[in-house]
Amino acid sequence: MIFRMMVAGAAMLAGIFLTQTAAEAEPAYTTGSLNVRAGPGTGYARVGTLPPGTRVDLGRCQGNWCYVRVGGLRGWASASYLAAGAVQRPPVVIVPPPVVVRPPHYRPPHWNRPPHWQRPPHRPRPPKPRPPRPGENCRIAPGYPCPR
Repeated sequence: MIFRMMVAGAAMLAGIFLTQTAAEAEPAYTTGSLNVRAGPGTGYARVGTLPPGTRVDLGRCQGNWCYVRVGGLRGWASASYLAAGAVQRPPVVIVPPPVVVRPPHYRPPHWNRPPHWQRPPHRPRPPKPRPPRPGENCRIAPGYPCPR
């Protein structure tokens, strides 16, 4: 029973702290391409860059620098490139991709010839007859040389 009361108390405290931090964050939009830095000044390292029209949550501000949060990105940004409140954003235009329908590949029918595994094996062509050499025209009985 005591454990349940402790868990309920911890949940209430967490809810109070979370609502206070959410109430402190004011929504704003970037008016141009904005560098987010590790500290309030140009001497600090750049953590990321935000495109124009990105919604950010503003935290505390020091001079001309404000602490911003966008998703998992946290850092300092120049207040000159931030506009508090609702900014008129251009409407989103979705252009569908063109649909290209191609006809299927045409293959002529193979009714007049069998498939390759049923064809007879390829036989090589017989060699071309060569012209006779001089002295080869002699037709004497086998074993006798031709006269020269």
